[in-house]
Amino acid sequence: MRADYLASQLASIWEVDSEWEIKRILTSQHSSLKQMMTLMDSDMSHLQTIASAVERDNDEVILTDDIIKAWICCHEQRMRFIYGRSIGLPLVPPSGLCHLHLSSCSITNRALAVCLDGLTSLRCLVLMEIMTLSTLPSQVVLQHLTKLERLHISSCWCLRSLGGLRAATSLSDFQLFDCPSLDLACGADFLPLSLETLRIRRCMVAANFFSSVLPLLRDLTMFVCRSSASLSVGRLTSLESLSLGVLPDLCSLEGLSSLQLHSVHFTDVPKLDANCISQFRVQRSIYVSSPVMLNHMLSAEGFTVPPFLSLEGLKESSVLFEESANFKSVKCLRLFDCEMSSLPINLTCFSNLMELEIFRCPNISSLPDLPSSLQHLVVWESELLQKSCRVPDGESWPKIQHIRWKKFT
Repeated sequence: MRADYLASQLASIWEVDSEWEIKRILTSQHSSLKQMMTLMDSDMSHLQTIASAVERDNDEVILTDDIIKAWICCHEQRMRFIYGRSIGLPLVPPSGLCHLHLSSCSITNRALAVCLDGLTSLRCLVLMEIMTLSTLPSQVVLQHLTKLERLHISSCWCLRSLGGLRAATSLSDFQLFDCPSLDLACGADFLPLSLETLRIRRCMVAANFFSSVLPLLRDLTMFVCRSSASLSVGRLTSLESLSLGVLPDLCSLEGLSSLQLHSVHFTDVPKLDANCISQFRVQRSIYVSSPVMLNHMLSAEGFTVPPFLSLEGLKESSVLFEESANFKSVKCLRLFDCEMSSLPINLTCFSNLMELEIFRCPNISSLPDLPSSLQHLVVWESELLQKSCRVPDGESWPKIQHIRWKKFT
């Protein structure tokens, strides 16, 4: 793999990645590389550059080109060491194995193919932090994994191809995390038609990723990814749940209006076009992180708010619901990890609301007038509001004393 390509992919993903996750992987890499480079009696200067990034007291990681280049230099030495050995011990698991988890090991493409060949009873395969892999085995190998149901690939930074994965015709659950080098152009062409759940994190998603039909796909999740400005999802005709979060490049979703969705999760997708948002319909639940996005949904002709509505990670100090919208169908309202200092004063427009959940909203200090239909109140990690709800002299206690079920943690 070209070092400049890998460096570019890593840098692009790290622009939107969480520092905690970066530090976790770099810390693990530093430990394994240190052991190997000690055996090789190699120059340790690049390793020291990585150490400077991970040996801080806090979670901060200052990502620079030097750190990326230092890791690549160490990785190239590791690859030369592995492929320079004249003898390698094969990994040959028992043929009746049902679950295989390979983590932080230096296994080559060919060695993985030999390992998986003949595992006809394998149901779950996990590949984690295997930086020596560049491709999955071919169809010739994977077609014999007739019972494989779950595949989880994580932190394989140098993986560039899914190989013959389409031949794994029993695979229903595929998780792909932290694989920035993987070429996902026309990615659906490489995925088995049996797939029902697909979760992608910290990867590069091309515009034509879903250019082919995945007839059974019901659950699609994409978080912390770089993507093209437009993605087409209209061919995913069986899709029921769509979760998108921390996608800074995404502007439109083609074909969204044709889907019959049960659940939609749009958080931190700042460029997503308002016209695109107003076209879809959802039956059970909506999760959003922007009141502007929510108002675009509510203003769309014929839009019905589903029974469950969750506002997550709102940065605004206050929010007001669009009173002209029809909230009669909403049974549960959740606010999670919001910075607002007060709840919307017009909560009574939720005339059939039965449950109100407030999680990790530290700035909310009191409750407004609540719908008379409310039967459940949950307040979690919101100290000021908990104090306001105390029996018998809390400011908000008179507004909630009639509620049948109340929980504070």
